[in-house]
Amino acid sequence: MFNRLKWNRLFLFPIALALTAVASMAAKEEKIPPPAEKKFIGTVEEVTQHTCEICHAVELSAFVKTDGGRIEVRLGPKTFFEERDFHLSPGDSLEVVGIPFTERGKDVVLANEVRKGAEHLVLRGKDGRPAWLELHGYICPICGN
Repeated sequence: MFNRLKWNRLFLFPIALALTAVASMAAKEEKIPPPAEKKFIGTVEEVTQHTCEICHAVELSAFVKTDGGRIEVRLGPKTFFEERDFHLSPGDSLEVVGIPFTERGKDVVLANEVRKGAEHLVLRGKDGRPAWLELHGYICPICGN
């Protein structure tokens, strides 16, 4: 019986030690920093609309010519812009603060703030929370509206 107890302890000790290590690693939350925002300045070349197949919201995007090239700026729901009387047209000078990423080989910016002359519109908070969330009470998992 003593040999059996000794063998069980030798076998179970490394397993218990490994589980303790895993539990302590899980307890240490590694916070992933949010992506860095950047500022883009340019001229609107085109404003496009896309209707989400899920929530049927009309989403606005603007193609902006900057010194670094042409980028697509994803803005948000058309109704959000209309309610705030904020309109974009080709030729407008635009300053965008947002998070750049690459999608299918093209440069895209998820806009957090947009400035056109003296007009300024906050689209998303620093935590990425859309400003229009209070209007709907939800966010579409597909288009983010």
